Amino acid sequence: MIKKILFFLMIFLILFAMLTWSFNALGIIDVKTTVSNLANSTPVVKDYIITQTELDSLKDENSNLEKTINEKDSEILELESEIEKANKKLAAKDQAISDLETDYKNLNTEIDDREAKLDKVANIYTKMEPAAAAAVIQELNANLAVEVLSRLKDEQAAEILESLPQQEAARFISQLGLE
Repeated sequence: MIKKILFFLMIFLILFAMLTWSFNALGIIDVKTTVSNLANSTPVVKDYIITQTELDSLKDENSNLEKTINEKDSEILELESEIEKANKKLAAKDQAISDLETDYKNLNTEIDDREAKLDKVANIYTKMEPAAAAAVIQELNANLAVEVLSRLKDEQAAEILESLPQQEAARFISQLGLE
């Protein structure tokens, strides 16, 4: 008995589908619209059915969102390019700062070395006889001679200056006084 009911039900569904297809093909009934109207009138089903108007609205909204995304992507690319340029400038400035720091350290090292050498030379002059020291200082570059004299104690510098010719001594004293 169940087999007969299933058989007739199956034949009914096949005939119904063929009849519906025929009416749709002939333009007698618009099956899509009819099914949509039927679904929209069913309380539970209508919450899940989207009308063509809603679908068109969603398509327009999707299109607008895609345009916005594309615009934002372009802005992001431009900003990334600007960031890359800024990073390159920053790297160049960092390198320049590093080079300047290296130069500064080298200059400080040179100055420290020069100061140590001048102190050593001044120490040597303190151990020399004033007349011998005066003879050697006369042969030095005037600026170097003044630097050495300025590192000596006043009494030692005075003894050396006394041993120099007056014009040389006066020139060194005037340079020492201007420092």
